[in-house]
Amino acid sequence: MLDPRAEPDHAVLDALGVAVYITDIAGRISYFNEAAAELWGCRPVLGDARFCGSWRLYWPDGAPMRHDECPMAVAVREARAVHGGEAVAERPDGTRVPFAAYPTPLRDAAGTTIGALNVLVDISGRVATEAALADSEARLRAVFETTPECIKVVAPDGTLLRMNPAGIGMIEAEVPGDIEGRSVFDLIAPEDLAAWQAQHARICAGEALRWEFTIVGLCGARRRMEAHAAPLRLPDGRTAQLAIARDVTAQREAEQRQSRLAAEVDHRAKNVLAVALSVIRLTRAEDPRRFAEAVEGRIAALAHAHTLLAEERWVGAELRSVAETELAPYLASNGAESGGPPVLLAPGAVQPVSMVLHELATNAAKFGALSCPGGHLELSWTVLPGGALRLTWEESGGPRVGSVGMTGFGSKLIDATIGSQLGGTVTRDWRPEGLRCEVVIAAQWLLPTDGAEPVEFPEPSGTRAETQGRGGGTRGNGARVLVIEDESVVAMEFEATLRRLGYEVIGPAGTLHEALRLIEGTERIDAAVLDVNLAGNPSYPAADLLAARGVRLIFATGYGEVAEGWRDGSRARVLRKPLAPGELDTVLRQIMARPPAGLSPFSIPAAGHAAHRAAIPALDPK
Repeated sequence: MLDPRAEPDHAVLDALGVAVYITDIAGRISYFNEAAAELWGCRPVLGDARFCGSWRLYWPDGAPMRHDECPMAVAVREARAVHGGEAVAERPDGTRVPFAAYPTPLRDAAGTTIGALNVLVDISGRVATEAALADSEARLRAVFETTPECIKVVAPDGTLLRMNPAGIGMIEAEVPGDIEGRSVFDLIAPEDLAAWQAQHARICAGEALRWEFTIVGLCGARRRMEAHAAPLRLPDGRTAQLAIARDVTAQREAEQRQSRLAAEVDHRAKNVLAVALSVIRLTRAEDPRRFAEAVEGRIAALAHAHTLLAEERWVGAELRSVAETELAPYLASNGAESGGPPVLLAPGAVQPVSMVLHELATNAAKFGALSCPGGHLELSWTVLPGGALRLTWEESGGPRVGSVGMTGFGSKLIDATIGSQLGGTVTRDWRPEGLRCEVVIAAQWLLPTDGAEPVEFPEPSGTRAETQGRGGGTRGNGARVLVIEDESVVAMEFEATLRRLGYEVIGPAGTLHEALRLIEGTERIDAAVLDVNLAGNPSYPAADLLAARGVRLIFATGYGEVAEGWRDGSRARVLRKPLAPGELDTVLRQIMARPPAGLSPFSIPAAGHAAHRAAIPALDPK
């Protein structure tokens, strides 16, 4: 503190690098050094300017300050030191300089106040730093409060120290007090907790990490989170986890749907190829021209069905569209007509129904009402009580051909498709005026229309009886092979191939329920050929029952993978559809050459067959 009994030596003050000036007891400036003049941006008139030499003064908040309100005026008026008071000086050129003032009263030898000395410290750097810090904090606060991602700080012991509003919403809390101060471990899904704790420990040890985990909200909702976390030093010296996590639940679900869709598209494409090859291999004709016509027509029916499904994004197809597509040449010539209530077929029924209508139309064009002038065809349909679909095919005006008109592959395809694949029945009446065919399709192959709610229907009671028979070959030596395949054309080809090779065929079974009944009701099964997907249900329950009995298994599938536990070649062989010529024969000979397998650890004991069948979910034709 300056000697209060005498005014300081001006020479000393001139040499100082800080702004200093002196006033008398009335506040008139009697001295200022060069540093003060530089800070003010001007040189005030001694004895005229009072309290401060600046051109204008402002409070720190920007409000104007009168010169008699400045810290120097207070010190002179109250005869006391005022240290650290802040203000802003405006220079004549308009620039402003924030400063801190340290005025001290000057007293004579008697202790009487004779004036005051003020030291001004330019605090521009500090103010700029504080402003930048405040701006940064405001930006960070805005990000923290408004970002849609979860931001949290977690103490080393797992205590949640802070979480932003987005995170609070994700965990189903309402206010920060609902969760802050609690253990974050309570929010991590049990299956991810151990890994989360390990990652948290690594972060608190100084690592920056990224990983995914599942959280369980306060109300039980589960979300998949992707976190980017880094260590954060706390004021008490501990290291916490600072993490930004985003909800990737929808993204991961979309990726899973895309993966399933890709697998299903691959499966369906291979199934189409398998059906097409089966059609070619099963078609018989007297000459190459008729063979080509028959194959072309059947494959065209497949193509029509897939076109309709693609147009409807694989959610099904209108029966009217299917019928009009297959009967288009005859509808245009007025030789046929069709009609009925709106009916939406499930995706799995569109191709079979298209093939059935194609075979009926082909037979009518060759032998029936559509083979001569004046012949007429009427196709109608209705939904029966209970939900089943009845199609009525009625011909008139055609030649009298009797029942011989449909005894070949087409007739067999219709019976197999409706009976095994669609769980229905086929009734033919060979009237003198023409064929009347009634086809009933099980209710689960129909989808609700006009916003109606889906109706649960009992499963069709009809099953295909066990088929026994030997073909001309002897390679199979009478071994009994069960065929489980929901594509009726492919099942027919498997059946024909197996009989030709000398095997007895059991089935084919087109549904999981039918397969399980055949397994329970058949005493001896030496081998089985199974499709993986049976109308939306996996065939693994049937495979388990067969494996438990030591049956040799072959999966014939359009999927790229089979379930874990069935990939081991010692448990089952896997063939990819479409099968190459002779491929089934080769694999059957290989597996029949080895003794039956024992009870597999994946199998279900025979005593549990009934309980296992009861647990099978309802068929999903979609």
